[in-house]
Amino acid sequence: MTAPPYGTRPTMPAPDDQSQTTGLGVSSRLIRLDPGTFSLSLMPGPTDRGAGLPAVRLSVPPGPSGRREAVSISTFRGDGWLTTDDEPSLFRVLPGGAEVLVTLYWSTMEGAASPPALKLVRLNPEGAVGGHFDTTAGAVSASPAGTMPPGYVAGQGGGPAPGLPVSRVSEIVAHIEGIGDVDGRFGDWVGMRGSGRAIEGFSLTPRQGISAEDFEIRAVLGRDWLSPWLPGGSFCGSRGLALPLRGFCIRLHPAAAARYDLACFARFVDGAEVGPVGSDRICAAPNFAALEAFQVMPRLRAA
Repeated sequence: MTAPPYGTRPTMPAPDDQSQTTGLGVSSRLIRLDPGTFSLSLMPGPTDRGAGLPAVRLSVPPGPSGRREAVSISTFRGDGWLTTDDEPSLFRVLPGGAEVLVTLYWSTMEGAASPPALKLVRLNPEGAVGGHFDTTAGAVSASPAGTMPPGYVAGQGGGPAPGLPVSRVSEIVAHIEGIGDVDGRFGDWVGMRGSGRAIEGFSLTPRQGISAEDFEIRAVLGRDWLSPWLPGGSFCGSRGLALPLRGFCIRLHPAAAARYDLACFARFVDGAEVGPVGSDRICAAPNFAALEAFQVMPRLRAA
């Protein structure tokens, strides 16, 4: 099966293997994804807390090793399962596209006669796309960021796609889970220390001394999972998608590194703190807990 042109929406064949056992519904879908990074989460619906349903099992379908290696699946539980209370899972798809096998399990005793809906969001800096799975019809709908097809859950507060410059005048803008955007300055702690609320994205736009053209930033999304490098002043991460950052990294360009030292500090929702961390070093907790607050301190080197 040839990969669709870049930018086309993911597709899913209508036929599926759906079965009903006593109180349990099971449905499998093989979805095709274009190159890029995607998040997948369960949308609200009937739940059976005692049975842990609905639940989704994510895996790479059987096939040649080259095809299997074209997609990486990251579930923060670490066991390949996704449930209603879990953070979204991430797919990283290499050039050429790839397929992912999605198997849904739900309780038919809770009034749900059809599979639960899934929310698919594209996280690529060059153009985020959001949408949802219509698991009954066996199709995927997708739309450019900012539009809302039926069933699409808009990101809290909207905002630019990751990687696009932000227009705020603050030196630091951080998007905090359940709160929204907060402002900060270089040298100050940004975030809500001790609150347990994760930072989902941020931008750095210094107003004096070091400039946005002097550095690049990237986000830690999970173990062995980093976002692309983005220029200073860009928004790095997401807004309202329940995708907490696990850390970050700032890299000074050579000319700036000759003039400035950089010290980064971070606190995480489990209470862990790290720092100082220098240029081009990952600022993250050993267990990759969600980022709660951070501090960035560029200092002019002594002559």
